Amino acid sequence: MPSIVIVDDESIFRKGLRKMIGELDPDWEVAGEARDGCEALQLIEELRPDALLTDIRMPRMDGIQLQQIIRERFPATLCVVVSGFDDFAYVQQSMRQGAKDYMMKPIEREELAKVLKLLKEKLRSQQAAAVPKSHREAHQIRQHVSEHLVTGLLRGSVSEDDLDLLRRIGVDFRLPYFVCMVVKLDKSSVGSERYNKADPSLFQLYIQQLVQEVIGRRANGFCFVLSDTEVVALLNVADRERAMQGVLEIGETIRRQITSLSSMTVTIGVGRPAEGVRAVANSFNEAEIALLHRLIAGGDKVLVYGETKQGEQVFGETGTMMMERLEQAISEGTREQVARAAEAYVSELCAKAGTPEAVHQQLCKLLIRYYEWAGKLGVTKRWLGTKDMKAVLFHICSISSREELMEACGKLLADLSACMGSGAAQQADDPIERSLRYIEQNYNKSLTLKEVADYVYLNAAYFSTLFKQRTGKSFVERLTELRIVEAKRKMAHSDHKIAVIAEHTGFANIRHFNRVFKNETGMSPKEYRDRMHGRQERTGEDRLQ
Repeated sequence: MPSIVIVDDESIFRKGLRKMIGELDPDWEVAGEARDGCEALQLIEELRPDALLTDIRMPRMDGIQLQQIIRERFPATLCVVVSGFDDFAYVQQSMRQGAKDYMMKPIEREELAKVLKLLKEKLRSQQAAAVPKSHREAHQIRQHVSEHLVTGLLRGSVSEDDLDLLRRIGVDFRLPYFVCMVVKLDKSSVGSERYNKADPSLFQLYIQQLVQEVIGRRANGFCFVLSDTEVVALLNVADRERAMQGVLEIGETIRRQITSLSSMTVTIGVGRPAEGVRAVANSFNEAEIALLHRLIAGGDKVLVYGETKQGEQVFGETGTMMMERLEQAISEGTREQVARAAEAYVSELCAKAGTPEAVHQQLCKLLIRYYEWAGKLGVTKRWLGTKDMKAVLFHICSISSREELMEACGKLLADLSACMGSGAAQQADDPIERSLRYIEQNYNKSLTLKEVADYVYLNAAYFSTLFKQRTGKSFVERLTELRIVEAKRKMAHSDHKIAVIAEHTGFANIRHFNRVFKNETGMSPKEYRDRMHGRQERTGEDRLQ
């Protein structure tokens, strides 16, 4: 029977804990109680308990000092700390002294049951392992290998064989879709003095442990510390359509729990569901881009890629026209033309926006959008060099001079234009030719003008105008033409039902297809099919004669 000693300066709290432990797990023996660290040391010397449940703040000798002594004199005793102060500094110190877990007052029954179970498992592993060192080393190796391979997934450099290795070491991604979450500490919630005094890795470790605990209860996934500032969770889900609701609930749970337990806040970026191992990097990149919107939306939020508010232009039609000129210059102009267009845009923005914050927010939205374009074209590194977009946005937001802001944005977008031009030259295409091929390849899907404009890195309004100028038809007219031509071919040369043909040629429903088909051809789909089949029958008869 495992034994435990309770240490707290409040007798009613000690009695309550004793009762809860007896009710939750009769296997545990509460060997004794102590009011402070001094009394606890005497009890431990006499009773040699397996575990210790101690408050942090107590008279004479507090929980931190008690743990330091126990760590040296009784290293086999497992310690769990309890605090009524949601101050992360105390938790940090306890973790450094080897505490196995911690709980916040008031203690909930479910949480205590979980801690007791964890302690029993650790005690069993200590007693049963003939070579505990090799067991620990094997666990560490598995963890490091898992982190290395999952990091490779995020970067797009892991194969199906690597997934098999992950399965063998206990990380099983069998479901078809992946969703990536990036959890970032809001440093402002900690305070610069407190953050600088602490070891930053401890903050990330704390966040990682909490995130993994939440995921372990509610999803199939893996969580690890990616850098000094980011914790990444990769969730493996079965259904693309229904997955996001569950993922967002997990994100909100993580955000709330971190705030309630530690007085810190985090911002979480979430990518869209990606199908297959090779698409994991896409969801990770989207989660990172969603996080960039923290500069606009603020911290302590769950930000989903594609759902972050783009907002309206902060100035009306004039601003829209200037945006189109800027888009055109970036796509087709020289560096000088791009710089002038960017400077004019920033100047107009500063004149009409009203507040410095509105100016910075609008420019952040603009630059994040171009950052996505650069990523799709594969020129991000060429554009930004060793800097990342976060640093660029922070720099832009630190500028308070209109002239300096015009100069900085002009140079940044001129550099982007040069990089995008070289990327397009490598593809030996112009945007309209590429858009036509894209439409021909995807006309049978739910295709939008914005999707095609994004594909060729143009503003939707500018793309629409340029498309009409170059082809003589609007985007919708060209798309409809392709769909009708293919539908006519299928009706003439196949026996598929008209509803199936409508679906396979990109129409939302049969009624829409019937209406569009009649407008384009002057007859209904059935009339057209009957006429074509009649012609084929007459042609066959002529051949027989």
